[in-house]
Amino acid sequence: MTKGFPSIQMIDGEVLFRQGTAAEYFYLIERGKVLLLDQSGQVVLRSYDADQVFGLPEVLAGALWPHTALVSGKTEIRVFPAKLLFEQIDKMPAAHQDFMNEMAKLAL
Repeated sequence: MTKGFPSIQMIDGEVLFRQGTAAEYFYLIERGKVLLLDQSGQVVLRSYDADQVFGLPEVLAGALWPHTALVSGKTEIRVFPAKLLFEQIDKMPAAHQDFMNEMAKLAL
């Protein structure tokens, strides 16, 4: 699934997205780490490491990012557009679509 989707190279301290911006992409961490910060930007609420996907509930819900994401160290991230996710969901059986709808509620 990752073929044909861009990966971005980021360095320590770069911001992947800021709180309050539209969740239009979800991400696969290929190398490095991404930290989700509280509103003050001082407290790490969660971290994502290599081989972890994040952002699905927010994308599914059409939400705004509730936190800012900051890169820790040299990091490579594969970026997937929301459009891709919705195209795949439309092809799924109803039970799977129901599961994805439940996942979207996690972002609310």
